Amino acid sequence: MKTIMNTMGKTVAAALIGAGLAIASPSARADENLEWASGSPGGSWFTIVTGLANIVMEKNPDINIRIVPGGGRDNPTFIENGISQMAMGIDFLAAAAMKGEAPYEKPYETLRSLGGTWAPAEFHVIVPVEDTRPLNEILSDPKLRIGTSPKATSEELTLQRALEFYDSSADKISAGGGTVINGTYTQLISAFQDGQIDVLWGAGSYPTGIALEVETGRRKARLVAFPEDLMDHFQTTFGYGKGEIPAGSYETLQPDGAAVPVTTLEALIMMSSTVSEETGYRITKTLLENQDKFGNIYKVLGKYNPEKAWQNQPIPLHPGAEKAYKELGYMK
Repeated sequence: MKTIMNTMGKTVAAALIGAGLAIASPSARADENLEWASGSPGGSWFTIVTGLANIVMEKNPDINIRIVPGGGRDNPTFIENGISQMAMGIDFLAAAAMKGEAPYEKPYETLRSLGGTWAPAEFHVIVPVEDTRPLNEILSDPKLRIGTSPKATSEELTLQRALEFYDSSADKISAGGGTVINGTYTQLISAFQDGQIDVLWGAGSYPTGIALEVETGRRKARLVAFPEDLMDHFQTTFGYGKGEIPAGSYETLQPDGAAVPVTTLEALIMMSSTVSEETGYRITKTLLENQDKFGNIYKVLGKYNPEKAWQNQPIPLHPGAEKAYKELGYMK
């Protein structure tokens, strides 16, 4: 009888397979494909996302993550429109998107957070070392030749706001004989080294790659401090942070070795509410259980603090992330 039943089972299985039906064990998982929007290629976000995604996929072979370029301003829209399921985000932009405030035209309902403190970033404004002017004079120059990351990024949006604060704009600069160019960090570094631009406007966690590459280039350069009134304006009007690039972060970009006061950003990982609680939980838990690898991905990730990561988020926590933080004892 046992032999007959075994034979019948094999026959049924063969018939199902022949009909194109899959037989899965109760514990089998279907592959899940996610897109994770990062930042400009060559920037800190792209490096960070690549490293974190590799950890997730190594520990969860059924989760496939495709990494794509993005930017702080555009990434919430990628999620809301169903293009990406995960994305790096900026605190003040995520909050604006959820509320439907500028630069967004309507409230975004699908934004959820896996937590913050992943990659706090400082604005880096780099000029030739012979240009000793303060930032307010630099940005007020109608012949300014400046480069920043592509449109729809947080850097580009912040530059627009800084120019407006000094009664300038890309159009006024163009009319005055100057130029504002947008490009990847690799393109901007080449443009700076070749003298096509004289100011490089970017953001990243110190020591960020764009500044390190400029530092090793043939054109001697320096970092420019943000004026106090500009930092106050950014903080009170838009929700940016205030901080500094610590003394000694760069060998030659800080000629006097002093700290450089700058406007700052706080980064978070966003996930669509359409991603299941189980997937959000597995991804978050995997990252939390592999914090010892973070410093090898990018130096600033070594400062990641899971005790604070879930707190004071500008958008709601994803339920899967909340489950992971609670299960591992970080969230009460």
